[in-house]
Amino acid sequence: MPFEKLVKEYLLELKLGNYSKETMETYRQHIDKFIDFYKKEISNEMDIYAINKIHYKLFISQLLDNSLRATYINAILKSNKAFYSYLIREQVLKTSPMDSIKLLKETKQALTTFNDDEVKAMLNVWNFNTYLNARNKCIIAVLADTGIRISELINIKDSDLTDQYIRVLGKGDKWRVVPISNELNYLLTKYKRLRDNHFNKIRNRNGKVRELDSELFLGKTGRSIKTITNIEVMIAQTGLQANVRASVRCSPHQFRHYWTCKSLELGQDIFTISKLLGHTNLSTTQIYLQKLTNEQLISKAVKFSPLKHLK
Repeated sequence: MPFEKLVKEYLLELKLGNYSKETMETYRQHIDKFIDFYKKEISNEMDIYAINKIHYKLFISQLLDNSLRATYINAILKSNKAFYSYLIREQVLKTSPMDSIKLLKETKQALTTFNDDEVKAMLNVWNFNTYLNARNKCIIAVLADTGIRISELINIKDSDLTDQYIRVLGKGDKWRVVPISNELNYLLTKYKRLRDNHFNKIRNRNGKVRELDSELFLGKTGRSIKTITNIEVMIAQTGLQANVRASVRCSPHQFRHYWTCKSLELGQDIFTISKLLGHTNLSTTQIYLQKLTNEQLISKAVKFSPLKHLK
């Protein structure tokens, strides 16, 4: 039975299971990596019954030769294992060729993220002189103040925004509410006024009246942002201009790390943080606890001492 035909069937199953586009694309890319390897190194014809564990061991060896991190290789393996689990459920296979394939041992790396001075510097790179400058400044401000995903940010509509919170659509099409500070509310109010004036002038100059898309952040033509690539490039360039340390990867997701570490540092509890991040598993959030120093832990313990609060 053709391997690639079964992959298409599996991706359709994910779509019907209400998986997000981003999740389905990740699974597809990870499985495609094995397909590319197999066709190049084994055979151009891929039959599901011809694939065995040796092929996957050779595949892992090639990934290691390419100096990929263990965490990334494990993500690829998990996606492929999930595909075989589906085939077993559908009774296409009785066993998986990956049953005996173990995940690689991952070395724990210290979590390094932005510091406060770097975030301030990145915000100061942009101003309110033009629409795109104001938009870029507010995109960075939203990411730093809320910790939301970039995929969630580009889908925020004006109607999702209030003076106190933003309603965001997260993974699995689950809605959640994230609070915003007075400072962020001020920036967004100023941004929306500039945005509306900017596009009204363009429409008047061209003599055409065209409805803008309903998203909060728009491209230069007034349409919604369809891909995160341009924002990723903008943030990387902003990091260079702000002299962010070379050891810190300047990306939209890095602001999520910054927000989480900062929230813990300021005393927010791990359960609330997990809820606001949209994590379905608390263990995903707990990795950030390693960022707390002994001094910070002692300070928190003293602050919440039971004896201190006895009356």
